[in-house]
Amino acid sequence: MQDLRLSVTEILGRPGEYRDVTIARPLKGVGTALARLADDGIEGELRVESVVEGLLVTGRVQGDADLQCARCLEELRSEVSVRVCELYAGPGHEAQDDEDVYRLEGTEIDLEPMVRDAVTLALPLNPLCRRDCKGLCASCGTDLNHGACDCKDDDMDPRWAALSDLRRRLESSEN
Repeated sequence: MQDLRLSVTEILGRPGEYRDVTIARPLKGVGTALARLADDGIEGELRVESVVEGLLVTGRVQGDADLQCARCLEELRSEVSVRVCELYAGPGHEAQDDEDVYRLEGTEIDLEPMVRDAVTLALPLNPLCRRDCKGLCASCGTDLNHGACDCKDDDMDPRWAALSDLRRRLESSEN
């Protein structure tokens, strides 16, 4: 299915009837600066089932995500797989104007907003190349995972100067 619009005429208003759908298509602009869906897009198997309240869409979609480590900015790729279960509320079934409920209008549904939302929420907010990533030096930008830099740790925030003096006095009194 290239387009994510789906005609539901044959199952609409017939609770228990369903239609299985295979999707595979690129989705542009899904994600954030550090985590975005790869250009090859998503694929998945969905079931669109007629229920009394409207249409229930269930299944799984997956794709690759291009990530950038939040600490060292290294590029990496990871698979994103998300289970979806969303209701498209029919015209006679009000959902208290809830923005999280998709509306069924006419005899077609557009699966793209639902798939976009599900994939975006499945992407990591702060991806890491590994759990113990040391990140970049705040002064020179050296990747600390590949070795130390030559920067000095003398650059102290002046607000901590009093505590540093207290520490030196306590250390000298102990000796």
